[in-house]
Formats: sequence, structure tokens, C-alpha cells
Amino acid sequence: MELVSEPSSVEAVHLLTVGPFPRRMAEDLIIGLSREVRVPCRLLEETTEIETQILPDRAQVHADHLLRQLEALPIERGIKLVGVTLHDMAIPIFTFVFGRSRLGGPATVVSLARLRPEFYGLPADPAVTMRRGVAEILHEIGHNLELKHCRNYSCLMFFSHDVETVDLRGMSFCASCAPLLPAGFLAPGRNRY
Repeated sequence: MELVSEPSSVEAVHLLTVGPFPRRMAEDLIIGLSREVRVPCRLLEETTEIETQILPDRAQVHADHLLRQLEALPIERGIKLVGVTLHDMAIPIFTFVFGRSRLGGPATVVSLARLRPEFYGLPADPAVTMRRGVAEILHEIGHNLELKHCRNYSCLMFFSHDVETVDLRGMSFCASCAPLLPAGFLAPGRNRY
């Protein structure tokens, strides 16, 4: 889900955990993301406390509040900052969101809460959680790179309203969206469509 801002490109992706987040899980996200993109990906050490704001009458973190805080951090030009959290996120008009970004913006925030099988009462599956997490990060970075939602249900830029849609759309940008990404962003062989 995207807001609107000015255009940008990407030279590196920096991951910043927000709230309690197992280091191994963050490292696995970096490994998974590095397989999909050619640009360097690195895990930032948490140096800034990111404040979470709970939505009134809900036990969910306000996604736009988190995004604004990430965007307020000093972010070098060409860096895409990805905040990842295990907090369940929402915005006032949606019961939940997997992620939030600004079209052309420098940062995004992704929640793994509803991407984890155990959220739905299923056994934990770290591989499934990582695949879904990487897909959501790429979707939100796509918005940062000015891609809008796509009508192709098998494209990473297709809007996911539930976890089943996240799984169905897969890990690829479609033939219409992939060429709109900056040259050299995707890892060799990853811009398949």
C-alpha cells in the first residue's frame, strides 16, 4: 500500500528492526533479499529508538506513524531503508496492512506478524515466513521505485489483501513492471516473467 512522494532510485537496501525482533530472523531476511536483488543489503544495528503508536481501540501499531519516523531518519540518497517489525500493523481505514511505503519515498515498513503461519494457528515455518517477508519487502520497495499496484495477480506488485494472495502472487515482477525497475536492481535471473 503506497502514499505519494517524489521519484528515487536504489543503490543499497538497509534493514532496521523495529521493536523486539530475533537477530537470526533479520539476518535470514537479508540473505533472502540478497538473493533477489543485485544491490548490497545490510542489517543496521539499532541506534535509534523507533516509537510505536497504537491505534485507538486496537492492539495494532499505526503503520503510517512508523513510516513517518523511518522517513525522518537521516537516509543517504539512493538508500532504501526497510523497517521490519513483528508488531501487527494497521491504518485507520484498514483492519491490517502487511507493509506501508510512499511512492518514490526513501523508506518502507513491513510487518511479519500476519506473514507467520503461527498467526493463523498453524505450525511455525521459518522458510515460509522468510519467503513472504522478502516478497513484501520487494513489493514495498517497488512502490519506493514508483511502481503502482499491478492487475496481474502473479506479479509482486499485485495488491495483497490476505496472506493467501501473498503466496499466490509469487516472487517475480511481471513483464509490465520489471522493465520499470532501475537497471541492475534485480539479481541476475530474478527479473523473470
